[in-house]
Amino acid sequence: MRHLLAVATIAVAGVLVPVALSTPGGLDSRGGHHCWTRCSSYGKYRGQYHCHRAPCSIADIRRHRAHGH
Repeated sequence: MRHLLAVATIAVAGVLVPVALSTPGGLDSRGGHHCWTRCSSYGKYRGQYHCHRAPCSIADIRRHRAHGH
């Protein structure tokens, strides 16, 4: 029973921790978005485009910067 409780606790933590640490706002079709809320607490500046998942890449970030986003 203890083993089952430990496994369940780890599974729940594995789901909740990434959700708690993620920045607010939806992701675009590339897997990134602009930061508009509490950016400095995430190490970003207001309006900064950044990636969270594939296929978003450093090229996408550079493209957004080049277009003044």
